[in-house]
Amino acid sequence: MERWPRISLVTPSFNQGRYIAETIDSVVGQNYPNLEHLVMDGGSSDDTLGILKRYPHLTVVSEPDRGQADAINKGFRRATGEIWGFLNSDDTLLPGALQRIAQEINPQHGRHVIMGRCRFIDESGRFIGIEHPSQFTHHRRVLEVWKGYTIPQPATFWTPDVWRNCGPLAENLPFAWIDYDLFCRFSQRYRFCFVDQVLATYRLHTASKTGALTEAQRREESIQISRHYWGKPWSRQYWQLTLSLAWYRFNRVGRARRWLRQAQEAWDHRQPIPTVAYGLAGGLLAPEVAFYVCIYPFLRNHTKGLLRQAVGHLARLREVYPQTAAYLDYTEPWSDGWVGPRVVVTKETEYGGQMVSIRGEVDRKYLSKPLVLTVFADGREIGRQCIEQNGSFELELPLSQPLPAGLHRIEVQASTWFVPHRFARNGDYRPLAWRLTDISLPSCRGCSRQT
Repeated sequence: MERWPRISLVTPSFNQGRYIAETIDSVVGQNYPNLEHLVMDGGSSDDTLGILKRYPHLTVVSEPDRGQADAINKGFRRATGEIWGFLNSDDTLLPGALQRIAQEINPQHGRHVIMGRCRFIDESGRFIGIEHPSQFTHHRRVLEVWKGYTIPQPATFWTPDVWRNCGPLAENLPFAWIDYDLFCRFSQRYRFCFVDQVLATYRLHTASKTGALTEAQRREESIQISRHYWGKPWSRQYWQLTLSLAWYRFNRVGRARRWLRQAQEAWDHRQPIPTVAYGLAGGLLAPEVAFYVCIYPFLRNHTKGLLRQAVGHLARLREVYPQTAAYLDYTEPWSDGWVGPRVVVTKETEYGGQMVSIRGEVDRKYLSKPLVLTVFADGREIGRQCIEQNGSFELELPLSQPLPAGLHRIEVQASTWFVPHRFARNGDYRPLAWRLTDISLPSCRGCSRQT
């Protein structure tokens, strides 16, 4: 760029000595040539101020405030940049984030608000494999927060005019949702332009605003904030949102799944009348669930050729959910044993590994094509296997060169996967491929299984 626009970044801080150096270093590491970084400290009593003195380029204001929203508002009153954003003192920017934002934001072409992707990290700064869902369609969808919140605050930046027209942060709200309230106002007048790049990280820990609340509490608090922007009771939007929330609370799909499950149990006990009654009730209430629970598996298993391909295509008709995209980099087994497109584990062998042994289970009912597993040991491909039958399986892949004693990285890539929510409408957006039972490295000494 001929001229890099000035970016003003505000960081509120209070007793965050444990994390703030990592936050500041992530900003310094941007090497952005025209940056104003304001740290608004609320009078920390730990080592925060001592840490901040290491960074002479910072503008540090240390004085009592009325909370996070007040601190951020005071920071933006001092801001002089052409692009604004705020980064909490336990979050970080990823390399190249500010340069990308400066290239993407363009108020002359209607690009006043830019939103990228954001990774969740743990207390140690380790990426946990999950991103914050990132998607913007329109203002009403932002208000329908019961369908999921898809605006990652650390990866969102805007022009000063947006703040002047829609700010400042509300200081009378619980700090857990001040950014959601702000973005409800932003979306009333501006479109959030998506950038497909991971720009920031969001730290999850017990003291964070996300970790301190249960999912139900977060949802109910956000719904109360959303209601502030529904409009007048006689407006079209008000009634659209009222009906949407009522439909959500009615839990149509949950009721239908329960009735279809009862129909299956009645069928297993040879009770025809309850089978028909529950089946019809569930099918009428949620025909899409009934189709995928009852009809789709039958068609998938009993059709051939082009018809079978057409049935399989039903699983791929729509784009990936933003909630699913947030899980695509997750490489650990889930607590229920299921794994996604990639699973990575570390295994130890005491005497040297002669082969990789994999045990698991496959349910091909919702897979759109044959499941092929490709296995890597320490980054080197050692083989692949097509799993053609449902149920348990065991693979034993010999190694051309035995692994030495010690720890080794085993990765398994799946050729296909499914999203449970697409078929059962159960809120499970994980991309799932198969269920892992065990991965081991049988040793050279007797080839006994080492777990």
